[in-house]
Amino acid sequence: MSGGAFERLTALRGQSVELGLANVTRLLDRLDHPEREFPAVHVAGTNGKGSVCAMVAAALSATGRRVGLLTSPHLVDFAERIRVDGHPIREEDAALALDAMTSTGGELDASFFEVTTALAFEHFRQSRVDIAVLEVGLGGRLDATSVCHPAVTVVTGIDLDHTKTLGGSLAEIAREKAGILRPGVPLVLGEMQPAPREACEEIARRRGVPVLRVDEEVELRVLSNNWDGLTARIRLPGDPEREVFTPLPGVHQSRNLATAALAARLVDSRPEALDLLLGGFGRTQWPGRLRKVAGNPVRVYDVAHNAAGVAALSHSLVELGLPEGSVLVLGVLGDKDLSEMATRLSGVFRRAVTATPPHPVRARPAEETASALAAAGMNVDWRESVADAVAFARESLPAGAWVVVAGSLFTVGAAMRAFGDPVDTPGPAEEPAPAGAWEG
Repeated sequence: MSGGAFERLTALRGQSVELGLANVTRLLDRLDHPEREFPAVHVAGTNGKGSVCAMVAAALSATGRRVGLLTSPHLVDFAERIRVDGHPIREEDAALALDAMTSTGGELDASFFEVTTALAFEHFRQSRVDIAVLEVGLGGRLDATSVCHPAVTVVTGIDLDHTKTLGGSLAEIAREKAGILRPGVPLVLGEMQPAPREACEEIARRRGVPVLRVDEEVELRVLSNNWDGLTARIRLPGDPEREVFTPLPGVHQSRNLATAALAARLVDSRPEALDLLLGGFGRTQWPGRLRKVAGNPVRVYDVAHNAAGVAALSHSLVELGLPEGSVLVLGVLGDKDLSEMATRLSGVFRRAVTATPPHPVRARPAEETASALAAAGMNVDWRESVADAVAFARESLPAGAWVVVAGSLFTVGAAMRAFGDPVDTPGPAEEPAPAGAWEG
């Protein structure tokens, strides 16, 4: 990451995500509230929310809209977090927004995530986006992104994660995530267990929110699933059946695809927009999600960082195919249920190398991760840094085997740097559409 504006951001106090709206509201006051200038698709959930955001942004861009996208965290460069039509924010544009936040004599007295959220809103206003797609950082009710003005809200799914912050049961976590619901704004509700679904629907009833359950509203049938992506037949409410493709492989992405398609269709219900929206999914960019990179060795990156994510990864690797002798490189944060993750992974891998993710506060030591994998029956080595773990895995790899890197985004990003693999943040080859190009 280069110096200047991005360096100022990394120096901010506090954890990457803090709960509460006072700080971000104060920053937005200084900017004269850019978040009021455009509608949003606001997406919460335990797993899949980033994939859904990337898909929705790609689909809406294909209709000619100018689309802002805010996701977190980043893999390699801060600029990945804030994009307009696939193009990452330039450092000089970030500097202008940061200067605007402090022009009245105020300080950037907020957390990294709060300032990043305000920065994104200002960049989207300056870029004259038609709509923004926003990934919730943590929870929903008190997440900094919740000051937006949504046209559609989405809750992708609920699993146990961040239990110390969000609650120890699925229903408690669901109530926090359903805090993004706004009266009269439709909710797209992903597949989930009964308890969290009922919690979300209860909040929706109290707030007068129409609920569209993906498992009831969308018919989707997977036609093929391979390392190039997933192809399916889909039928949305009131629309004819169509074929749709996403370059994100894994059957679990079919749920995200159905969720994203329903959310995008709520934004644009014009009959002539259907094929444009569905075609846009084929241009989805979302690195680090079952991404296979050719080379010697072949490597696969996936940010499976909790039990549900590891379950999806393990199933996908079996289904997509993994050469015998492939080695796992794993680094996770300290607040995850490592025992269940280890059990899942031991069904796919015999060998692993663990690393300590480069997170300043919550990294789980590599030796501790190694002990859990060994207890699950795996042959495990550990190295302190991700770069050293990748190098060791590479040197000890049998001929034809792959390296699979999983866990925290901090781990995957560090491994990509070690291998020299780009994140591909620049987006589509063409420049963003001119502001105001879409006429709805």
